[in-house]
Amino acid sequence: MKTSIKLTVVLFSGLAMGAAFAQGFTMSTARAMDANSDGTITKEEYMVHSSDMAAWTKMDTNKDGVLDAQEIKVGFNDK
Repeated sequence: MKTSIKLTVVLFSGLAMGAAFAQGFTMSTARAMDANSDGTITKEEYMVHSSDMAAWTKMDTNKDGVLDAQEIKVGFNDK
């Protein structure tokens, strides 16, 4: 049971990161997008730097319109 849960988490994380890496997003990109340096990225801040809404949709896993610290960590990770 634990193995299948871990596998699901790994696969889900891979999907989210794949979308970000397709655009070349890194933690440096995330810092640049976070215009007000509050540790989150709003959809408005994101759209200043990228029009790839498919990547946004995959990264905003809780669908609240803001990328929180965990979503940023998964979606904007240096290789």
